[in-house]
Amino acid sequence: MVLSAGCGKSKALLAAEDYEKAACACKDMKCATDATTKFGEAAKDMGTASSGEAEAITKATTAAAECTTKAAMAGVPGMPK
Repeated sequence: MVLSAGCGKSKALLAAEDYEKAACACKDMKCATDATTKFGEAAKDMGTASSGEAEAITKATTAAAECTTKAAMAGVPGMPK
């Protein structure tokens, strides 16, 4: 986890962006689960978010959730990849 906010971003936004990058790089459920677990630990810093970052955090975490779902479905026989 990043110890200081870069470019004026809070730890919360940086964690959400890192989660999106990690989750969307996953090709299997184990990777997606690991990314989600890591984000869960980083989510303790969500109180550091500014009110103006809520939309960006929501966008990043929604994209990450879509990617983890895709990774999970990739392991189901007969599902499109």
